[in-house]
Amino acid sequence: MIGDSLTTAVLQRAMDGTWQRQKAVAANIANHETPGYKAVKVTFEDALDRAAKDMRRTGSSKGLSRGLETVKNANIGVYQDKSFAERADSSNVNLELENIEMAKVQIQYSYLSRELTDTFTRLRYAVREGR
Repeated sequence: MIGDSLTTAVLQRAMDGTWQRQKAVAANIANHETPGYKAVKVTFEDALDRAAKDMRRTGSSKGLSRGLETVKNANIGVYQDKSFAERADSSNVNLELENIEMAKVQIQYSYLSRELTDTFTRLRYAVREGR
């Protein structure tokens, strides 16, 4: 399919992971004052990086669709942070850090969205032969 490339697969999965992280941070902020609440964290970068490296290493057209599927299905890990509680009520949510994380995630998502749009714009330009 047009547009199926390592770049678009990585960008799309990174957007999925970033979206999940944004939801987790929003839940952490919303539950900041809930006694005993443990923060939720999201990881996906390492799994996505491994999948992309595996695909680059195989590199054959035969394995392209299988490699793209591996990238598209890279694990987005959601887990509860069981680390030391920040407050006396056993909650480990640090509101300042969560707000910083939310700003970071919003910037990342915006960047990924723009990059994906630019990728398709370049593809459209090439299909139209520069017109």
